[in-house]
Amino acid sequence: MNSKLMLSAAIAACVAMLSACATTPEPEPPPAEDVTPLPSTFLERLSADGLFAFGKSGIDDLSDEGRMALDELAARLAERPVEIVHVIGHSDRLGSPTAIHRVSSERANAVRDYLIERGVPEERITAVGRGAVEPVVECEGRASQETIDCLAPNRRVEVRVKFAD
Repeated sequence: MNSKLMLSAAIAACVAMLSACATTPEPEPPPAEDVTPLPSTFLERLSADGLFAFGKSGIDDLSDEGRMALDELAARLAERPVEIVHVIGHSDRLGSPTAIHRVSSERANAVRDYLIERGVPEERITAVGRGAVEPVVECEGRASQETIDCLAPNRRVEVRVKFAD
């Protein structure tokens, strides 16, 4: 065999060996699925002052900020089937016991109605007013602006949710 032919055969053999050794890189593995279980319950605490004007309680009294907070909550509730949604209205201690209980009940019902309008099943949602019996802060004084500001955390609407899954 002549040397040119032998050289060509050797080059062809090297190319074949290099081609056989060439590998394509392994594809990236898919991202791991998030296996963190979703919570089966949660509590949403909404400032009544953020939802309603002071002393107000109707759906027409909702602030823009309040509507946005309730829309976000309704969207979260639409993500999964709910077993129960319990809306609890709270008030501060200022005013007559009748008025305190009335405004906390009206606020709870307004939030309930708003969530029903946004798709929460009516048979899965309850509302109750608790008045001033479950304060989160204690403040001294009468109905001064300082006392009203101090008692703001007590004016709230809590939404307790238990999902069905």
